[in-house]
Amino acid sequence: MDRLSAADIECVRHSFDRVWSESQRLSDLFYARLFETAPDVRPLFKGDLSEQKQKFLGTLAVIVGSLENASVLMPAAETLARQHVEYGVAPDHYPVVGEALLWSMAQCLGSHWTPEIAAAWRKAYGAVTGHMIASAYA
Repeated sequence: MDRLSAADIECVRHSFDRVWSESQRLSDLFYARLFETAPDVRPLFKGDLSEQKQKFLGTLAVIVGSLENASVLMPAAETLARQHVEYGVAPDHYPVVGEALLWSMAQCLGSHWTPEIAAAWRKAYGAVTGHMIASAYA
């Protein structure tokens, strides 16, 4: 995993804490954007998305909360990656998901979404998903 600096982790955590009060809006925006930009992934999600949106938020919270602790984060990321393979997720879905996540964070944070925060999120997402892809599709 690319080393995230303490500043990167702080940027991600602080911005995630800031949007937590509107986490439902974050998940709504995320899935709407994902399906808009990658309609081919919609069939991977069966039925009502309410439970999936809660899982998404919970998983995102665990990842953000574990960024400085690779011994917790990496095994969790590997498990998540294997589950994603079972659901039909392909490696080329990860960049699309990342863009939807960053876009949604930007919408929720508004003027608080700075280039520094965007770069930290991009770095964190790349580090985690790079490990997920390497472990699940090796």
